[in-house]
Amino acid sequence: MMYAIAAAVIIAAELIYFAIAKHFGIMDCPNERSSHTRPTLLGGGVVFFISILCYSLFHHLAYPWFLVATAMLAVICFVDDLHPLPSLLRMAVQFAATLLVLFQFQVFDLAVWKIVVVMIIAVGTVNIYNFMDGVNGMLAAYSLVVLSTLAFVNISVSPFVDQDIIWFAIMAVVVFGFFNFRKKAYCFSGDVGSVVMGALVLFLLGRLVQATPTGKVELGYLVFIGVYLADGGFTILKRMLRGENVLLPHREHLYETLCNECKIPHLYVSLGYALAQLVINALFFVFPDHTLYAVCVAVVLLLCYSAFFYYIKHHLPQK
Repeated sequence: MMYAIAAAVIIAAELIYFAIAKHFGIMDCPNERSSHTRPTLLGGGVVFFISILCYSLFHHLAYPWFLVATAMLAVICFVDDLHPLPSLLRMAVQFAATLLVLFQFQVFDLAVWKIVVVMIIAVGTVNIYNFMDGVNGMLAAYSLVVLSTLAFVNISVSPFVDQDIIWFAIMAVVVFGFFNFRKKAYCFSGDVGSVVMGALVLFLLGRLVQATPTGKVELGYLVFIGVYLADGGFTILKRMLRGENVLLPHREHLYETLCNECKIPHLYVSLGYALAQLVINALFFVFPDHTLYAVCVAVVLLLCYSAFFYYIKHHLPQK
């Protein structure tokens, strides 16, 4: 019954939001950087926060600091979707939200420098998750793979979190994906969706790392979002080496190049990313040395990324 009620609330919340967005004209209009060609409803990813809120209400505020953190992110990102805010303000809220999540983890016995490093990595990872939401179906398909992997780990390998928070999130992803995973998307997530989903995935990964035995911090779990980290991380590095402002909008991610320059349909690219991550995640459970496996995955992804852009530069007709 709980799941049925939660699903009904998530679906109703999405439909009500669509009505509100239409009434107030909350749309993503195409520009020179867009991968779409017509105005599309923006903010459909609000259901990701709704799923976290539903979980919290059903489970007596099980993770209160995480709920407050995601509420902060949802509000600032929704406002930013409506009216762009200064980068420093967004980053300040993201760091504050990260600090609240650390309260949830109760890890303040760590050295200050370690806490600072964790916060920087966390904010960077959440932003990479946000940057990768740029074509139809990407966020929904990829997040479904990541959440399903974490659900499998939680059920069959090593319990690290209340399973319901993952089920509720998967329900929200399926609802959002129904409207977004289309040739002509009915809605886009907006930062309110991609940032909150990134925060949720990172929270789950943090719980998983925290649940490992003392002295055996399993950084190999990062391969569960390895494809996103590779595309986002390598793109940021490439732009930094060219002296560009990495906070400014651009169209240089691999997935954007595949869609815009190579003219591969959005849904094919989204499925490709999701399937690549699925294969990587499945092989994780085959290799006994997870850290070595993570290093191998990083090297392979770097080689593939470099080879593709070499091919683009030398063989694709330049505009």
